[in-house]
Amino acid sequence: MTTPYVGPGSNPVDWVTSHYPRPLRIALERRGGIPHTARNTVVRQLGRRTPEQLRERIERRWYQRFAHLSAPELLERADDIAVQLVELPDCEVSDRCEDGWLLDEEANCTWCLPSGTVFDLPREDVGDGRRSSAETVARMAGSIRDRMRQGRRSLPAAAERARSERARREAGAGPDRPPGHLPPTGFGGNPGAYPHGRG
Repeated sequence: MTTPYVGPGSNPVDWVTSHYPRPLRIALERRGGIPHTARNTVVRQLGRRTPEQLRERIERRWYQRFAHLSAPELLERADDIAVQLVELPDCEVSDRCEDGWLLDEEANCTWCLPSGTVFDLPREDVGDGRRSSAETVARMAGSIRDRMRQGRRSLPAAAERARSERARREAGAGPDRPPGHLPPTGFGGNPGAYPHGRG
């Protein structure tokens, strides 16, 4: 049975924050509840986005950035994560950019997602380095695709060589011996004929 849709009503802030994922809500409750900074951030963002869009932002960022955290990590970072899930996207081009997607144009933001990349990195992992040009990104992507294709072509040949070598070993052969060939039991193939005897 599906839960009937309940809109934001007269308290959109509570409606938005109620969409925090359950693991985060548990961590926040252990720390005293949703921090005021998160609620104030939601209030500001409601001037830019609809409550539904903020809920979508929470869900998207949670699975892209934080769903992999362990319970202790989540507990330690819960207050900061609650803010990061709802704060303004870090775009220097358009205030209608939603984590790389231009809402009005329904297209990728060329600043946040150059050359159609789909990476979504936390701000602290991006750094201040100069962005690669579109030509460089395309060249690197092409090189990666070429190596992947080469790897796929070489796998069947390598598997066949491994099967052949295994069959030779099972037949008593080695890399330099024909199938069925048994190694000599003594010097020159004569059992017990060692040049200096045994023992």
